[in-house]
Amino acid sequence: MKLDNLKMFPENRFKSLFGLAPDILTQVIIKVLPVLEQNREIRLRNQKDRKRRFVKNDGRPREVLPIHKLLMTLLYLRHNTSATLVGQMFGFSADSVEKNALPEVLAVLKELFPASRWEAVKRHRKEKWNPEEVDKIIARSFETPIPRPSDNERQRRVYSGKKKRHTLKTQIYTDQKGRILDVSSGHRGPKSDVKIWNETELPEELKEKPKIADKAYIGANKLTQIPKKKPKGGELSEAEKAENRLISQERIYVEHSIRKLKGYRIVRDEFRLAQGIFPTIVSVVVGLIQFADLMN
Repeated sequence: MKLDNLKMFPENRFKSLFGLAPDILTQVIIKVLPVLEQNREIRLRNQKDRKRRFVKNDGRPREVLPIHKLLMTLLYLRHNTSATLVGQMFGFSADSVEKNALPEVLAVLKELFPASRWEAVKRHRKEKWNPEEVDKIIARSFETPIPRPSDNERQRRVYSGKKKRHTLKTQIYTDQKGRILDVSSGHRGPKSDVKIWNETELPEELKEKPKIADKAYIGANKLTQIPKKKPKGGELSEAEKAENRLISQERIYVEHSIRKLKGYRIVRDEFRLAQGIFPTIVSVVVGLIQFADLMN
């Protein structure tokens, strides 16, 4: 892929390729490239086996530039395709993606684009986050499939009875408008939603806010509004059914936020990278969504 060709792409093609509109992608590039250059210079200056003095732009011209690394990483996150294919699109090898671009760029993206709403507002708008904007908190979890581990014990640890396959679980919670407040990811598939929610430490300003969740959160130690469960062998009253419909109407906003996350296929399709890097991947995806939301 020649970078000059990107200028001819319409806006919807940009977003389908990289997950970001052209103006948002431009701002991401402006923020990320100087940090990648600075990190490279620090790494070269501090090389233990270095035999000569470091001179900027000295030596053979680089083939894989910071802009290539960033775009390859965004493509990989958006489409979850093979590193070989992503590398070939730019004329590089799979190692250029997996061992070169991904580790460097993900670390920078995680630092520059925080996943939590309060940190994102502070970083991108240079102002203090206002918790009064949050009327209620809506919690929801979803699962990302992973390849079946070869070890029997590891298989049991990540096998989800609900999905009937091996998964990693992510929990997000949003406000009443569907704006993501924070995310917790990398939990093993069998871990219950309510247990993850009970372990979630909310900021002090949000602890007294009303909370809404689905039936998977029954037994939560936080005061949480949950749909009524039909009694065994019985039926819900009309009033209870109407109340459940009202809760579902409010919960729909967190489903819209999950849809935004799953627009990046790395968290929707089978996750083939090391499981330990999954929380970083989810944090980066949420951070990019937060940035796009705050810049619009």
